[in-house]
Parts: sequence; C-alpha cells; structure tokens
Amino acid sequence: MGLTRTAILKPTGEQLTIQISDAFLGSVLNASGQIMERFVPDTPGDRGNLRLIDELPPSYQERRVINTPLETRIRVIDGVLTCGIGQRVGIFASAGCGKTVLMHMLVNNTEADVFVIGLIGERGREVTECAESLKQSVNAAKCVLVYATSDFSSVDRCNAALMATTVAEYFRDRGKRVVLFIDSMTRYARALRDMKLAAGEPPARRGYPASVFDSLPRLLERPGPTLKGSITAFYTVLLEGEDESDPLGDEIRSILDGHIYLSRKLAGQGHYPAIDVLKSVSRVFGQVTDEKHRDNAARVRKILTTLEDLQVFIDLGEYRAGQNAENDFAMNARPKLTNWLKQSVNEKMPMSETLKELERIVK
Repeated sequence: MGLTRTAILKPTGEQLTIQISDAFLGSVLNASGQIMERFVPDTPGDRGNLRLIDELPPSYQERRVINTPLETRIRVIDGVLTCGIGQRVGIFASAGCGKTVLMHMLVNNTEADVFVIGLIGERGREVTECAESLKQSVNAAKCVLVYATSDFSSVDRCNAALMATTVAEYFRDRGKRVVLFIDSMTRYARALRDMKLAAGEPPARRGYPASVFDSLPRLLERPGPTLKGSITAFYTVLLEGEDESDPLGDEIRSILDGHIYLSRKLAGQGHYPAIDVLKSVSRVFGQVTDEKHRDNAARVRKILTTLEDLQVFIDLGEYRAGQNAENDFAMNARPKLTNWLKQSVNEKMPMSETLKELERIVK
C-alpha cells in the first residue's frame, strides 16, 4: 500500500509520538523509534508510555540548581573544565580533531545510569563503528543509540535529534541520571534549514532561515537537572574553521552552559584529547568545585597563558632561564602539565586522583 497522486491528505494537527519503555536500553533505534538491533538481550518490563518528541523544556520551577560535579574520569575535563550533573556542554571543533573519540571516552568513563547517543546526519560507516564500539563497552546495557544517517530525509534527521532527547527525558523522569550525546548539532541545524527553505522561508544568516535559530533553544533547553532526575548533555558542533566567524556556532554557544574547543594544532601534534583549555570554559565550574580546586585550575590556565606568550621566543631560541621566575616556573612545569593534559582512549582516572596530580604540578 502507498500514496497515489490523487490521494487526499488531511492534517490531524497531532504531533509525532513514540512509545518508550525500558526495553530501549541496550538497543539501536532508527528515526521512527523502531529497534533495529540489540546490544544485550531484551528484558521484560512495563510498556512505558507515549511521549511527544517535540516536548516543551521544563519550567524553572521544575529544575534544580547544578551543584554536583560530573565525574568523567578524563583529567583535563575533571581538573580544569569540571562539569556538573545536568549541565549542557558544546564540543566545538573543525573536522578531524577527535570529537567522536572524545564522545566514546565520555561514554566509557562517565558515571551515569543511562547513556543516549544521537547520531544525526553522520556517515553510515560511523554509525556501524559506533554500534560496534558500544557493544564492547562496559556500559552497553545502559546505552540507547538513535541514528539518522546523511542519506535520510531532513525530516528524519530532525526527528532523530528530538527523539534522542525524548528518550533521555523518559529515563530522567524515572529518576535516572542520564548523559545525552548529540552528534552533531550542526547537521541537525542543516536539516532544519532544508525543511524551512523547502517551506518557502527566506534565507538569512549564512543561508539559515531565521526560524532555525528560534528552534535551537527549544531543543537545547530540554536537558538539565529536574526534581525527578537529570540529563547532562554534550552537543558536538562542526566549525567551518577555527578562526572564522560562525553564526550557528555562536548561537549554540550562547545557549549552552559551557563549551569545549578542540584544537587542530594539538591534534596534529598527537595531543589527545585535543582540548584547547584557554578557549574552553565550564560556566558551572565555580558551583561544583571547592576553593582549592579553583585555585589550582587557575594556576594551570596561568601557566598555559605564559607558555603561549613565550612560544615565539622559544621558537626563535631567545628564551633565557633565570630572567623571570614566573616564566621559569611555567617552563619547568611544561613537560608534566603536557603529559597530564594528554590521556589515552582506554585510560581512566578517578577525579580524586586527578586533583592530587593537578596540585602536584602547580605547586
């Protein structure tokens, strides 16, 4: 059965809903909410409930203050970019800087009850690789993967991002601590752009209709800590260039609670995760850390700033030790700090140990 050219379509006025249950755990879902594959055997449970995929964000009265740190077991994040449970963080980078690798590290290392991963507009190869990686993960039974590859329609790509968020909300409302990943917001926005242009809206900033920028906060404001549970969200954003103005990236950054910038220069040096600490910030850092932690993190930023200022003199061979105590301290701390900022994919470090090492470096 299908539609004919003479078929009459009557809008119902109803929004798309999906039936969500605990059976989604350990599975791969397509853009229609159908289970395509399972990582773990299905377990009997309740039928769940029907939910709108384009639900409104929670009101301020339903939210809680973010005051508990999220332990990612990634040194550079836990040490100087500490995130809070319920925070929304953007991972900004140009192509080839390791966004996907960082996402897999967060899935494998972070303490949470449920992980929801939305792959929006990605290559089919990357969906396959992500599914295989999740099967091998210690958190496989806690994961839900929602995908809509680049060959899917723009409607499906938009719905996949909305559905991933809706699945996260279902588990949050059941009292779970959820971590949501959307890879990527750029491709979600491009799918929105295609839909709006097809509907006859005029292009505005960088070819995006104005309504695309209106739609972003409606999605990005849905995660957070509520009276029932929490959703900590990480959104990847593909930048056209590290130095170019990007209205989409600027808009997303203004909405989120923090941003992590990945540097192509660091990636080219084999420094992973390639996080540019000086360009990155967690806006809840002061709420989830103590004074000692904040002081040590500030010292790290000061050392990195000093090293950045000295780099020209180092390259020219003009740096001379003994002329400035602050510069000498930064140069002496450089090897230890560089090793501390690097971390292999399979390495995990508890936050308590991270903070001890951080203090040893900056003292």
